[in-house]
Amino acid sequence: MTISRDLTSRVAAIDEEIRSVLTQAEPALQPFYGMMLYHLGLDVVRPGTGKRLRPLLLVLLHEAIARDGQRALAAAAAIELLHNFTLIHDDIEDQDPTRRHRPTVWSVWGVPQAINAGDGMYAASRLAVHRLRDRGVPAERVLDFAALLDKACVEVCEGQFLDISYESRTDVTAERYRAMVARKTGALFSAATEGAAALATDDRELRASLARFGADFGHAFQAHDDVLGIWGTSERTGKVEMNDIAKRKKTLPVVIAFERASPRLRAELEERYSPPAPLPPENCDRIRDILDELRVHDAIEREIGMHRERALHELRSVRELVTSEPLRLLEALVESATGGSAAQAGATRTA
Repeated sequence: MTISRDLTSRVAAIDEEIRSVLTQAEPALQPFYGMMLYHLGLDVVRPGTGKRLRPLLLVLLHEAIARDGQRALAAAAAIELLHNFTLIHDDIEDQDPTRRHRPTVWSVWGVPQAINAGDGMYAASRLAVHRLRDRGVPAERVLDFAALLDKACVEVCEGQFLDISYESRTDVTAERYRAMVARKTGALFSAATEGAAALATDDRELRASLARFGADFGHAFQAHDDVLGIWGTSERTGKVEMNDIAKRKKTLPVVIAFERASPRLRAELEERYSPPAPLPPENCDRIRDILDELRVHDAIEREIGMHRERALHELRSVRELVTSEPLRLLEALVESATGGSAAQAGATRTA
């Protein structure tokens, strides 16, 4: 995903809010918060990691509804901190050595400190939520937003449980995979989009519309990310090439391949996936060749396009979103983050 110059100031404001949540004057504790800032790419003068997709959604939608993005910055920080708490733990669970072109927290400081840093980031996301009352958001709306985040957090953990359990199975259907993605990825997208409405208005229909927008956007984003996890280069993704295959991840392309494969190819896929992770390079290469033979990439692109268009249709149909610039930026964000027509050739994988 690329970040346009129009979004730079908003990203900078989100990052400044996150920094203020993670500021600690006591010298002995600065390394603790330093791990979090490192993971977020905020330990350098010019951060180049993480595009703040979910908090940008929240800020832009709040701006489109209430003509005020600044008031929602604490909520945006909360969403981003919650998301990255899950990523720190996800890197440990997957034993990923890199994320966003940098060594992961656990690979630098060890697993115990990384677990603690992730837990600390979760707690910090709760502190960010409490800042909303200081910004003049009514207490009832703050509680509604907090409930959305709590529900999303549980759903992400449920999705992660399913995702991990699928690694040892070859009977995962596309339907089961999509249900997992709705939790692991879609829940936070919907929390960001519905959360903007929850903070800005009491309109329940608007909240429902924006939740649907977030769910479809999240599905398209994850499917595009799955494509990059198999066909993307290390330079583009910031991870080891074909990392999802090597880790035996049953992402959407693999699930569809199992469903499309003839008995002979299915048996070969099962054999290639039988060794423990990480799979040897020759297995990864052959699995990707089989996916290409089955034209899986084309099928995934069609699914991405369908959900992208559904998301954009939902967004454009919401009559309460009357501010033109945030809407324009939201549409471009959806296109760019899902590999659509507005995406640039050099766009990078964003988590």
